[in-house]
Amino acid sequence: MNYDQRRAPRRAHEDMPRRNPRPPQGRPAPRGRKKRPDNRTKVLMACVLLVCMAGSFALGWFMGVDSTRYKGEILLVNDKNRLSADYVPEGLVNLYQQRHSFRLASSDIYLTRECYEAAEKMFAAAEADNVNGFIITSGYRDYERQKEIYATTEKGKAQEPGASEHQTGLAFDVTAERSGGGFESTEQYAWLCENAHKYGFIQRYPANKAHETGISYEPWHYRYVGVEAAVKIRNSGQTLEAFLGKL
Repeated sequence: MNYDQRRAPRRAHEDMPRRNPRPPQGRPAPRGRKKRPDNRTKVLMACVLLVCMAGSFALGWFMGVDSTRYKGEILLVNDKNRLSADYVPEGLVNLYQQRHSFRLASSDIYLTRECYEAAEKMFAAAEADNVNGFIITSGYRDYERQKEIYATTEKGKAQEPGASEHQTGLAFDVTAERSGGGFESTEQYAWLCENAHKYGFIQRYPANKAHETGISYEPWHYRYVGVEAAVKIRNSGQTLEAFLGKL
């Protein structure tokens, strides 16, 4: 063998396969192991999500979406939390057309079915206790009707349109037969003070709480909030605003 036919000695590393050799044309290169996001990345992603959610809520508020209408929440309506002019509660029923253990001041008084059924149970219980003579004088009022009332009522005695609970269909005004001395002096009022919360009702505008509710004392105005909330509000002596933390 002459010199030209001699082969140079191999180096040890030349026999070892190369790492990540270039794949044949048309085939993707093998992917390495995915890197998991570290804690800093997770925190950043969470912050972005919160900002998006807050922006969505703010947009809804700006466009007039009432965020208090979600099912399961207690609807708060006052001067700071108003209903739109076209808001109409679902399931309104005419009380005159329903069985009732109370009298009506007119035949065109409406409440939501849930509120009516709770009121019927309450007044039937009062009747069983031999306390009769309740008269419901007002229930649901639409935006336009509230506008008329506000325009003709002494300032501070009626809510502005959109700020009245009557638009929810969850509130009513009540009086009693022979209540010449005022409703708060009747046995009917005394019975409601002791029992209304058991059926989901609260006296919405109690005495000496106008600085919280924005409305002076109304012993005749009752609001349906459900039994659980009504019991807590009654036992704590809070207004609805204080109970919901929205003073």
